[in-house]
Amino acid sequence: MPAVSRGYDGGKKINGRRRHVITDSLGLLLMVWVTAADVTDRQAARAMLPVLRTRFRKITLVWADGG
Repeated sequence: MPAVSRGYDGGKKINGRRRHVITDSLGLLLMVWVTAADVTDRQAARAMLPVLRTRFRKITLVWADGG
């Protein structure tokens, strides 16, 4: 993998990649996005939620953690 896809998360002190996952209420995967470690959950959500909305139009409620 190219070095461009890797980053450093200063809060967790992790160098590498981060996996952002969206599941349904049963835990089944709806969407996965792998980014550099320096991409925050908030930034990933801004990119993932519009795509999720176009793929799964029936979703009306999203629960997220504090990030």
